[in-house]
Amino acid sequence: MWIDLGNIALGMVLLLLGNDSFAHGVTGWAARCSKDALAIAWGSSVAAALVPGAALIIAAHCMQQPELAFGAVVGASIANLGVTLALAALVAPLLARLKSLALLNLALLGAVVLVWLLGVDGLYARMDGGILLAAFVLVAILFLRSVRRERAASRPLFERSMREFGTGMLVARCLLGALLLGLGSWRLVMGGSALASHLAWNPLIVGMLVLGLALALAGLPNALASARRGHGEFALGQALYASMASLLFLLGAVLLWQPMASVPSLMRFELPALFALAAATYPMMRSDGALSGREGGILLAAWLLFVAAELWLTFA
Repeated sequence: MWIDLGNIALGMVLLLLGNDSFAHGVTGWAARCSKDALAIAWGSSVAAALVPGAALIIAAHCMQQPELAFGAVVGASIANLGVTLALAALVAPLLARLKSLALLNLALLGAVVLVWLLGVDGLYARMDGGILLAAFVLVAILFLRSVRRERAASRPLFERSMREFGTGMLVARCLLGALLLGLGSWRLVMGGSALASHLAWNPLIVGMLVLGLALALAGLPNALASARRGHGEFALGQALYASMASLLFLLGAVLLWQPMASVPSLMRFELPALFALAAATYPMMRSDGALSGREGGILLAAWLLFVAAELWLTFA
């Protein structure tokens, strides 16, 4: 079992380093193509939110571990709010000056409800995966329109000089990031599947608690950097976008690959817990226009309570 834990720990580190390198590469390419700081920051946040999950799904597909992938994307949705967003708020208050954030929060709540409704019949079919992907495309279009409407008003808040790198350096960053993401995902899936076997746990639970946390932590450096620079909007946006995209885009991709049974705990506990976290985030942002350190601590405590309850239900 120690070898399995070692593989998981190594996978987490490689995934974090790979995502950081890849996200910086994407930011560099965006800076070369556009001088719009708002677009560059959103591009970096979206890359940090989506790429680790996509890499893990590919690794799980190659190793025929659909339940691990399913659990990981649901667990990442929860951990992005309870860990990534919470820790970023503890670093600095996260101001919510962009209306796009409210749209993302509502989209996340709608995504949770949609996933719950699709699982009522006890099965997530390939058609359900297509519905989730279509919903993601719709949200992405609405989100892009919202960002464009805010560009002129928000540009003075985020304009900053960007350090430009040469083409060779950017290519190296992206290639190194992709390599580390692949190796990290492979180690995580290998360690997670072996750990589930040794502990006689459902792979979905291991994916939710272990691999989901790894996916959330992979985007943590980008969120913390945004918070330190006073650009808390992008830490908020990254966490909300990552949670929403995990449920719609990544989960939809998993279901297109392999239909899955809707386990009772998902309907009764995990999805309601995610809905509660997302619903709690909305008034926190709207009350004073910021997510404070105290509110970040509440989100982190709620996630720890979720993990404790999940473990209790597993061992009960």
